[in-house]
Order: sequence, then C-alpha cells, then structure tokens
Amino acid sequence: MLEKLKSLKALMSPLTAFFAGTMLTSAAYSLLSSYLAIRLNSAKVPTSYVGIVLSVYYLGYIFATLSAHKIINRVGHIRAFSSYISLLSALILLHIIWFNPLYWGILRLIEGYCMASAFICLESWLNTRSNNQNRGMVMSLYMVTTYIGAAFGQLMLNVPDNQNVVTLILISVLFSVALIPVSLTALPSPDISKHKQMSIKQLYKIAPVGVIGCIISGVLVGNIYTLGAIYAEAAGLSLYHISLFMFFCIFGGMSAQIPIGRLSDIMDRRFIMMWCGSCLFFIAPWIHMFIDGSIIELAGAALLLGAGSFILYPICVSHVNDKIDDEERVEASGLLIMLQSFGMIIGPIVVSYLMQIFGAISFLISFSVSNGFFVLFAFKHISFKPDVNYINITKTDPMPLNPTHIYPEIAKSDSLLDRAANLFMHKNKNEE
Repeated sequence: MLEKLKSLKALMSPLTAFFAGTMLTSAAYSLLSSYLAIRLNSAKVPTSYVGIVLSVYYLGYIFATLSAHKIINRVGHIRAFSSYISLLSALILLHIIWFNPLYWGILRLIEGYCMASAFICLESWLNTRSNNQNRGMVMSLYMVTTYIGAAFGQLMLNVPDNQNVVTLILISVLFSVALIPVSLTALPSPDISKHKQMSIKQLYKIAPVGVIGCIISGVLVGNIYTLGAIYAEAAGLSLYHISLFMFFCIFGGMSAQIPIGRLSDIMDRRFIMMWCGSCLFFIAPWIHMFIDGSIIELAGAALLLGAGSFILYPICVSHVNDKIDDEERVEASGLLIMLQSFGMIIGPIVVSYLMQIFGAISFLISFSVSNGFFVLFAFKHISFKPDVNYINITKTDPMPLNPTHIYPEIAKSDSLLDRAANLFMHKNKNEE
C-alpha cells in the first residue's frame, strides 16, 4: 500500500500546478452551468428552451475543435490556454448586463468555444506527458481534479446572492485565478513544431469503440450538467438538496476514476467501458425511487449515477491515445471533444423535450437507453473485431518523476527530463 502511495505521489508531483489550474477552471464552469439553469428555470422559461440555450454552449465546443488546434500549434499550449481562460472570465460578467435567453445563448456559444479550446490544451498536453502503461491512471488523476473542482463548484450555489450578481463575479474570479498555476508551471509545453492532420473517419478506423463512447459520454455528462438541476427541482427537491444531488453526482464520478483508471491500465479498456455501461443501464431507472428520500438515499443514488456517467470519457480518451503518436494528439483531442460535444448538444435537447412531455423520469430513462446502445456496439466490436495489439508502445516519453518546481532549468527541455531522477538521487546522497 505504501509503495502504491509513493508511486501515485511520483506521478502527481510534476503535475501539481497543472491540476490546480484544472480544478479551479472546473469549479467555475460547473457552477456556471447549474446557476444559469436555475436562473432560467426560475424565470419560467420553458424547459425545452432552457435545454436549447444551455446546449448552445456545446455548439461552441464543435467550433473550437475545428480551429483551436491551429492556434495551439502556432503559439503553444500555455499562451493559448491563458488567452482562452482570460476571455472566459470577461464573458461571465457580460451575463450581468441583460437577462435575455437569446443574449445568454450567444454568450454560451462563445463560452463553449473558449472552454473547449482550453480543454484541448490541457488534454493534449497531458497525453503527451504519459505513456500506455500509465495513461489510464494519469487521465484518472486529471478527471479527479476536474470533478473535485466541479463538485465544490456546485456547493457554491448556496452563496447568498440576492442581486443575482455575486455568483457571476465569483465564477469570473475563479477563471482568473486558474490562470496563475498553469501560466507559472515549469512542466514543459509539448513540441508544436510537428503535427499531423487527422479526420473523424481515421479516428473511427483506429478506435471505433472510443469514438462512439465519446458521443455517449457527451449525452450522459451533458444531461447531468445541463438538466440535472432541473430534474432534481422537478422531483421536488429544495435548492439545498439540488446542490447536494449535483455535488454527489460529480463526487461519484470522481470517486470511480482512480480504481477504474488503474484497472484499465492492466486490461482491455473496451471491456471496462462495456461493463460500466451495463451497470448504469440496469441502475439508472431505479434512482428515481430514492431521489426524494433521506439525504443518505439521495447521496447513494447520485453517487451511482455520477460514477457510471463520468467514468466513460477518460477511458475513451486513453483508449484512443494508446493507438496514436504525439504528433496527432492535439487534433485527436479536438476531435474527441467534438464527438463528446455532439452528445452534449443532442442529449439535453432531446431529453429536455421528453421531460416536458413525459415528466422528470425521462431524464433517467435516457441513461439506460444510451448505455444499452453503447454496450451492444462495444460487444459487437469486441466479439467480431478483437484487438490483438491493444496495448501497444508509442513513442510517447514517460512522465517525469520529480516536482517541476525543484528543477525548472531541467524542465525547459524534454530531452533532459530523463536526467532529473539521477540528479535528484545524487542530490540526496550529497545531503546525507
């Protein structure tokens, strides 16, 4: 157990600043999604319109995947990330000027573009710094920090805000502060001098289960972030219990990341995806029976829903990145985010319409239907197209083993990273 903790610490140490920026960014956009949903719903905007306005955010994701990689490959990951998050911080404050669904929809479109571009920077950077033996764990740690931030972002819904201004200012501040650790990190930015073009068709040919899994993941995650608060309110929960429901959904997703990520590093990731989908297929409809019970029942139901929904995307990303080279990672990250965005757009729009006609239960039924389709698709490809060379070795360099703040001069060059461990050991011997 002690050895595992040491190994986990060695893996996380070089990425502390990276994860801190990710956590703050996630807290901000998670709080924003739920806040806007509640504001629109409290203003008696029809649920179907709320779904459309909020889903436009993910249309911005699609636009980002078509162009953001060009900016990243031209100026580098750190400069691009800083620019996108800075613009996001300004856009949040523009919500204060005018309460209008159409106007907010336009802001959501641009916010989606910036947020997706920032995630392309983060995920392509992270996958460049990992290899096939630890990618599942690295992506799990990334998702854990994401969901910790998102979960605590939901709890900020309880901040007193009689003027409907304080929450938006808080979100803007969180985005601005998120720039600091990423901008100051000594972890080397990926080499942008080489990159390859990639299409969805090529990506599907390489990893069909990963591609379809990203779309299904978008449906699941989009439903939770966009309609989760509305579903909870329709189920009769108070604002306090709504925040708890959202918190435990995201906390459940976070809790499942490390054990499932570690498991996916030692076996075919497609099996893991299929098993998780099967569990949620059976569990989802029963959650409605416990949602308005005690806090323990509420927490248990939300934890299961979140664990099954949020675990799919990082395994899909790891599965795809196992099969590509470093030069393809920026565009591949963009395509994977675009695929997830399709699901995030289609899911909330369709489900919000069904909720308006058939009631709140449609929200949970959508999880069973989506996972049922994915399980059948994955089973078909695993049965008839076995991947005998699934765990392959790419040219990706391993994660550096030392904290970047100790050796900033070494971290400036990827070619010197492998000397860090030897220097660290030599330094300890001299001190002894």
